[in-house]
Amino acid sequence: MELKYVKLYLLCIPVGILTGIVTIPYHYLLGKASDLRHLLFNSEVNWWMHLLAIFLMWVMGLIIHYGVKKCRSISGSGIPQVEGAIYGRFQINRPFKALVLKFTGGLASIGMGLSLGREGPSVQMGAFVARIIGKWTHASVSEQRYLYTGGASAGLSSAFIAPLASSIFIVEELEKFDSVKIIITSLLASTIAGTMAGWAFPGNLYAPINTSYPSELSIVGITLAFILFSLLLSLVGKLFNNCLLYFQQKYSQIQMSVYLKVLSVVIVTYIIGYFFSDLIAGGEDFLLKQADTTAYTGILFLCGIILLKLLFTALSYSTGFPGGIFLPLLVIGGLTGKVFALILIRQGFLSAEHCGFFMAIGMAAAFTAVVRSPVTSIILLLEMTHKFELLIPMTIVVGITYFISDIAGVRPIYDELYLRLLPKEKEDSNSRHTLSFEVNADSYMQGKKIEDIILPKDCKIENVVREGTHLPLHNTVTQPKDRVDISLPSCELEKLYRTFRNMANE
Repeated sequence: MELKYVKLYLLCIPVGILTGIVTIPYHYLLGKASDLRHLLFNSEVNWWMHLLAIFLMWVMGLIIHYGVKKCRSISGSGIPQVEGAIYGRFQINRPFKALVLKFTGGLASIGMGLSLGREGPSVQMGAFVARIIGKWTHASVSEQRYLYTGGASAGLSSAFIAPLASSIFIVEELEKFDSVKIIITSLLASTIAGTMAGWAFPGNLYAPINTSYPSELSIVGITLAFILFSLLLSLVGKLFNNCLLYFQQKYSQIQMSVYLKVLSVVIVTYIIGYFFSDLIAGGEDFLLKQADTTAYTGILFLCGIILLKLLFTALSYSTGFPGGIFLPLLVIGGLTGKVFALILIRQGFLSAEHCGFFMAIGMAAAFTAVVRSPVTSIILLLEMTHKFELLIPMTIVVGITYFISDIAGVRPIYDELYLRLLPKEKEDSNSRHTLSFEVNADSYMQGKKIEDIILPKDCKIENVVREGTHLPLHNTVTQPKDRVDISLPSCELEKLYRTFRNMANE
């Protein structure tokens, strides 16, 4: 193993540790905020306490709004921003400031009850930590890319205590690029952060869920059930994506004072919290209560809850406040599984004890329908529930859901959100961008004269740097460890990024 890779892998250790140190208190404080909300909504308090709570939430919302306005990179989930940083389109110039604002903004947004998840902010905070480490150690452009993947993976791992799924998510969704170095860096950092989170939060919230196989269904019956269930989840996924994007577009177009906008969102949040205190924020508590086989809920009521959660999540995300969609999405998928199971129970095909089976599978399939990362969804739910007997049925439903969603034209939600982040210059064919890559041994670029390296149309090599020295472009033969700067049209950056990485064998 080359010394530079040893350095890179060693840097992943502090990235994982520091990400855990940042995100574990974040997770803990969100739990305390949840306790405060339950105390407020489930206790007999004077009317003026409710007015005071609404006022404080409004003030918090305004502070978050101006925090996001001051540092736009912390808005929303943060996952599309990390993807842009990996591509080299976005720069993280003040990572410590962004880290503090993301931590406090996400804590306030989710803490006040907006239907957002902790995983997106955790991923972005991991990337901020990776940038801080990269600046301290003077990491190269190539090394910084790998550190981003390690930090993002560590953040997701600490949120769900799922290191393997976190690493796969990086490869399947963020990078969309398979590399041994990506896998090793993400696994190293995510395992460390996930282990730390496991120490901080022992036990498994999803262990009580009964996921036993419904043996009363015949082969034909279970096959038909899986197909219908996949179709239902694909429809829910498409509705989720459409609502999220529609609300995001319309919220920004509403001609209203920011004070009234924030107040309106706060009032909606408070009303939902007053009647369904477990449903606001991530909604995990509501899902776990529904997983109890003794808990009976009417089908129409639960359908209304799913629609309410979906619309509330779309509204919450449209504000741009820091927070992700993983957890609300998993809750919606789990509740959809409960509805499907109740229909089968009502028709006499299923016993009540098997609701958890469809709920767990529904969580994975809904994630697949929206995010379009099937392997991540399967591994994530297996790591979250520790119910490895679900592997085969979950794989079947996830596979069918992925196929149906593909036919329905459902685009990955993070790709859609990423496109909305791109500056208007993307539409300008004259705008250009520069990407830097490190030439590695046995690559297409290695051992070639600069003028002999064939690049796509409108792309050209601007600089070649060897050990800090800029080399002339004429007659220079590239060597391993050379840094090559390539200028390309901005509108082609995302399309050519992986092409150039392959050419450099980075």
